[in-house]
Amino acid sequence: VVRPRGVSDVVACVQYAAEKGIPIHPRGSGTGLAGDSLGPGLVLDFSHSMRRIVAVDHDTVRVQPGVILAHLSRQLARQGRLFGPDPATRAVTTMGSVLAVDASGTHWPQYGSARDHVLSLQVVLADGQVLEVGRHAIADDEAEGAPPQRQQLVRRLAELVSREQKVIAQHQPRSLVNRCGYQLDDLLADGHLDLARLLVGSEGTLAIITEATVRTVPRPKHRGLALLFFDRLESAARGALEITSLGVSTCDLMDRRLLTIAREMDVRYELLIPAEAEAMLLVEQSGDDAYEVGQRLREMVVRLVRERHLAFDARVTIEKEERDFYWRLSRRVVTTLYRLKGTTQAVPFIEDIAVPPETLPEFLVRMQNVFKKHAVTAALFAHLGHGQLHLRPFLDLANPEHQRLMQDLASDLYDEVLDVGGTISGEHSLGLSRSWFLRRQVGPLFEVFREVKRVFDPDNLLNPGKVVAEVPQPL
Repeated sequence: VVRPRGVSDVVACVQYAAEKGIPIHPRGSGTGLAGDSLGPGLVLDFSHSMRRIVAVDHDTVRVQPGVILAHLSRQLARQGRLFGPDPATRAVTTMGSVLAVDASGTHWPQYGSARDHVLSLQVVLADGQVLEVGRHAIADDEAEGAPPQRQQLVRRLAELVSREQKVIAQHQPRSLVNRCGYQLDDLLADGHLDLARLLVGSEGTLAIITEATVRTVPRPKHRGLALLFFDRLESAARGALEITSLGVSTCDLMDRRLLTIAREMDVRYELLIPAEAEAMLLVEQSGDDAYEVGQRLREMVVRLVRERHLAFDARVTIEKEERDFYWRLSRRVVTTLYRLKGTTQAVPFIEDIAVPPETLPEFLVRMQNVFKKHAVTAALFAHLGHGQLHLRPFLDLANPEHQRLMQDLASDLYDEVLDVGGTISGEHSLGLSRSWFLRRQVGPLFEVFREVKRVFDPDNLLNPGKVVAEVPQPL
């Protein structure tokens, strides 16, 4: 494990790794669930020393990869700004990781993902060269003075993407989010290619990020929350479709198992959550006027409870203390799954599927049938507004039968996901646990991904085994 203090240390490590043929793995705080930064060779730990906020401007910020997202948020709050994407691990995750996996989070409907906010990156390539990359002109006359290697990258990638445009377009999922492979469908526009957008979400397999300039946005002046309770999971899915048409900031779901844990954890949640609730939606609205925010939430509750009869009860608040208490439901309860006593644990290996939101009512039934077939129970937390489902089956990994079951369960569930136009990875990346399933989702597009990898890393030294996996990796 190497703890670089600056870009020159990173260059030295990469050059050494290239000379000796040693794999190299960039790492943040280790919050990834898919084995994103695991592997033999050199591990570059950016969380130790490269954690400086380099510059803060009116609507941008320049950071090193080891900056903790929560620390950046506190700094930006002094200016009334924020970095939009908010993954659940923001209290510990680093900005290098946020960019490497193209993180999003619960506020995706409002802010999108990391690649929507990146302007430029300083990166170290597989041969040790340092480049500043962003959006670049493809034509020679527009790119005068550009570093030759960067311009060569731009030309080769532009040619590849143009040539394979039809294959790229044919193999995009219909889900609103997708982290499956390299995102090539939106790189070319107006004679320019956006290298920064390509590298965000590439899991450290194409280049190593050493600095990044990202956009910030104004903090909402007022926020309000509603909790809606449902007696059926399917009703919650239909309710989410109604809610997202109203333009909300967040629409998250917790299933009966998570609600039960919440009641056992805090007596206040026992008083708050009806015992008959099979599912709960946590919905946030934000705006410049407190009364208007509250009014929109109350109108939404009337629509779902009294008019549509989908939810049977609800709570609404715009008070900060109460709002924070409601938010702790999702932020504290999901993590307690990892502290359950006994040999059976909630295992996150199929926790990142995403499907088109309109298919949710039907898909949730299919999903439950897969679990019934394998006699497995699972907890479900979801960003239901954009179709992102975080599933954690309860398994005993000391049991060889359960170890074998993981592969069959993942395979059967992914068949259902792909059948409705979804993706096996919506926001957590492929890592080790999903890369081998990539071919099944993208078909001939996999060969295009291989060529992208060869353009950047012909000797396969940067985080090998992730995304373009050449060797079978059973779960």
